Amino acid sequence: MNELKHLKRLSAVKASTGIRFLTPAVFPGCHCPMRMASVIVENVPGLSSLLVGMPECATHSRLFSPHPEGRYGELHWLYVLNAQEVVFGCREGLIAALREMDKAGAKAILLIVTCVPELIGEDLAGILHEVQPELSARITFVMLAQFKNVSYPPGLWKTMEALGTLMAAGATDAGRINVLGRAPEEDHIPLPSLFPELMRRGLALRYLAPGASLQDFQNAPDAALNLVVSPFMQPLAAKMEREFGIPYIALNNLYDVESTGRAYEEIAKRFGFSWGEAFAKERQQALEFEEQAKEKLKGLRYILSPRIDMPVALAVYLTGLGMEPLLLHLEDCYPEDRAHVKRLVSLGYDPWVCRMVNAEADVPVLAKLAPDICFGYLPATKATPCVPDMFDFYGQVGYGRTSNLLKRSLGVLADRDVSEEKRRVQHGAAPV
Repeated sequence: MNELKHLKRLSAVKASTGIRFLTPAVFPGCHCPMRMASVIVENVPGLSSLLVGMPECATHSRLFSPHPEGRYGELHWLYVLNAQEVVFGCREGLIAALREMDKAGAKAILLIVTCVPELIGEDLAGILHEVQPELSARITFVMLAQFKNVSYPPGLWKTMEALGTLMAAGATDAGRINVLGRAPEEDHIPLPSLFPELMRRGLALRYLAPGASLQDFQNAPDAALNLVVSPFMQPLAAKMEREFGIPYIALNNLYDVESTGRAYEEIAKRFGFSWGEAFAKERQQALEFEEQAKEKLKGLRYILSPRIDMPVALAVYLTGLGMEPLLLHLEDCYPEDRAHVKRLVSLGYDPWVCRMVNAEADVPVLAKLAPDICFGYLPATKATPCVPDMFDFYGQVGYGRTSNLLKRSLGVLADRDVSEEKRRVQHGAAPV
């Protein structure tokens, strides 16, 4: 297909800049990583921020973060570069601004650095090294130039990783687990069954995500284990392992029943208990759905479209059920994707990868691939059934997520079969 000749195969993509847009009908606004960082800091009580950039960056930031003060006295200030600073740097001005924020009562400050400071090579690490000893507030920074971060996920995971700089080592609490990727109060996302089971065994869970407080993040190094339920938190988990020796188990990229079982057993082993029959019913249900899926999904060709948080891991799982991947929408490349890419290629598949940001232009191209089924967000089409609302599974882990994913997929196919039968009957083609 000529429409795909500009794309790369999955195995050829080594960084997010290698992921090309499916069609030229793109728009950059919502993909600016600065936007996500500005939203996140407002949802971490106690954390202040200073956005450093051009007037358009400041204006864009204020559109979705309109208040310079947070609910608990946080400061969310803007530092707009003048013409001289664009050429010669903003070191003196930034130091003065940080001193002023410190004097105004900021407890901790995240510097959100946009395109121009990074383009001119501003030495943020040197600036912080110079000014930090004289300040009470702890300072960290995140570099989010869009020419290096083509899409929005770096605004999430780099910001979370930067918060690791604000942590300090402490005595380990042998009964404490950090859950990375879920906020303390998140009623709109069902609580995976794993977590109540852990609490029944006397373990204390600390939920870390936007919505958790600065103090929660600062105290996080006392945990004995980190459990990762979001791809945006895995870089922070890796940083905490390097700097504080806290091991982590990534649950967000596990779909098959056997991998989930091994992860659960590793958790139990670390804390010296047995699960017994705690997950027996859930596991059996997931196994039954897997057997049905292997029968019904085998040989079907699929596309992964937007709003799937770990598409490469999901592609490995679906392909292991006997499906054939045609094209994957990727917003970003994560370090942990490398193992999944290797696994998918070992299964004999190397699909096209792209970014889809304009459905009206993208859907006609996808139709030419003639997939049997799509996963993710796409406008409804009569030709191709789509498993929608895949972001419902964000933050979900374990056997329950596997069952719900397969149940939804099988239901979409069943609905298609019913519709096809009705169509044949209406046109007089029903079997006698």
